This record gives sequence, C-alpha cells and structure tokens, in this order.
Amino acid sequence: MTDAELTARLRANIQGFKTLQAQGGPLRLKELPGVRAFALPGRGAALFQQQVMYTDARALAEALEPLAAWYRELGIGAWRVPVYPGDTAAEAVLARAGHRAEDSLPAMAIPLAHPPPQLAPGTTLEHPEDLHEVLGLNALSYGQEHVDYFESWRPRLHSSSPLYAVLVRQEGRALAGGVSFERDGTAGIYLVATHPEARHRGLGSLVMQGLHADALARGCTVAVLQASALGHRLYQRLGYRDLGAWTSWVRRAG
Repeated sequence: MTDAELTARLRANIQGFKTLQAQGGPLRLKELPGVRAFALPGRGAALFQQQVMYTDARALAEALEPLAAWYRELGIGAWRVPVYPGDTAAEAVLARAGHRAEDSLPAMAIPLAHPPPQLAPGTTLEHPEDLHEVLGLNALSYGQEHVDYFESWRPRLHSSSPLYAVLVRQEGRALAGGVSFERDGTAGIYLVATHPEARHRGLGSLVMQGLHADALARGCTVAVLQASALGHRLYQRLGYRDLGAWTSWVRRAG
C-alpha cells in the first residue's frame, strides 16, 4: 500500500473518530463539499479540537470563508487545517487566506500481523467498558486540558461500537492504555499513554500490541496514527513507517 493510500486511510479514520465524538458530546460539526470541520466552543478549549479536514485544495479554498464565519459565530479565535505531506496547493491556498504554518505531527502506519502480547506475571491486559482510566493516564501524561473534552463525551465501549480500548495493569494499577477506532479495515490508534512513573518498562508496547492483535482479529489489515513526541520512537521500534508530517496551518483572529 502506498503512502498516499495510507494517508487517505488516516484522514478518513480521523474524520470518522471526530464525527463519532460530535454525535455524542459537545464537539460541533460543519460539513461543506469536500470539507468537514470540527469545533469545541468554550473558553480554554485546545487548538487541536478546532480542526478542518479536506479532500482537495479546491474544496478547501471554497470553504475557507464560510468556515471563518462559522468559527467566529462560535466565539473561537483560532482554528487549524492539517495539511498533508506534499500538498503545496493547499499550502498556497491557506497562505493567501492568512493562515500560518505552526506545529506538525508525523503520520505513521503499519500492516497488521501481530499475535497477542506475552505478559509477565502480575501484568494483565484488559478491555474496559469506558474510557475513564485511559483518560486519567492521558491527563497525567499530557495535561488535564487535553482530556477535559473527552471526559464530557464519555462514550460506552461495546460490541456495536467501532471504538475499543485496552488497559495494562500491574498489581491492580492501571499503568498504560490506548484506544482504537476501527472502520473499513483500518484501525486508528488514539489516546495512548503510560503513567509517568511507569515509563521505559515496555508497557506502551504492550498496549500497542494488544490494540494491534485485537484489531487484526476483528478484520483490520492496517493501523494508522499521528505520533506525539513521546510516542514517535516507540512506534518506530514497533515497525511503523513514517508517511510524512501533517503541518497545522492556523488562522487566528486579528
């Protein structure tokens, strides 16, 4: 599978994951031809929640002014458009509209062919019914501001949901966890975190191996993700390949 095909799968998976959030929580969704935008109104909402996904530069160009008006109406002063690797046409459209390139995140993918992980005595791999403990680990790793929204969303995880989670425990303590959103044979990996006191013990690898094995058993053939600085090296060790960085082009009020 080519990098372009995997990038398209990641884009579709993120859109599906965010749309699921908009169906059951405070996240807002606006759809325009070739564009899907998400917004989280409210003081202190993180920039990463104010996100626009697009299919091509022409659709993006036609949507920018209606989107700017929508974000203004919601009281949101900054929003971002992640631009896919090599999309110079979208970069030019955004630059002309006053957006500026800021941070970037590596996109990564791996074919799924993983058996369940081997667990040491005293270590268990569990499948929780909700995201409470996974979100608690994310708050410890990345800051509470990154998970406040998810705690208000509170999805249930069950057999009819495309959302799955795993937790690694040692001596009863939840020390690492993560989430998989699965659609069209693709597992999107999100919210992977390890307790700060338990890093460098291989627990993040166990989470990933568990998510991979479970997704493979459910019929997925590939996993995709965007890597944080904390996780990038781990994903490389597991065999993920880099698809290039997605750069956030940000428009700020004024």
